[in-house]
Amino acid sequence: MRQLLILFVLAMILGGCKKTIKKIQEETAETLIVKAITDGRWTVTVYTDGTTDYKSEFDGYEFQFKTDRTVDAIKNSATEATGTWNEDKINIAIIADYPSSAAVTLQRLDGNWKLKDSNWTWVKAQQTINGTLFTLELRKK
Repeated sequence: MRQLLILFVLAMILGGCKKTIKKIQEETAETLIVKAITDGRWTVTVYTDGTTDYKSEFDGYEFQFKTDRTVDAIKNSATEATGTWNEDKINIAIIADYPSSAAVTLQRLDGNWKLKDSNWTWVKAQQTINGTLFTLELRKK
């Protein structure tokens, strides 16, 4: 009976350790991803709304993502507007929102962008709105 109790306690400890290790791994991955996003400025290299190319509207803009989940749209060395961003871990997406007072160009970035491909210096994302596919690519400056 004592051996069963010891085995039960060991199983509980090991199960708890696995959960703790997994949680630490998830937190470490999240920290690294947030660091990659917030370290440096980003530029828009592709923006299409269906077959319409709006990339030129973003020329001159740089985007600085911050750890407090805000993002500054910078043009001519001045912050033109500040929006918000957040990660959706379940759907592997970034949710962005600029205020209605921001330029229409910046409001084009609003929405739930599903990440399609990325590395530490670029991101490709898409979202579908009313049957239209929007594509966004960002590159770290």
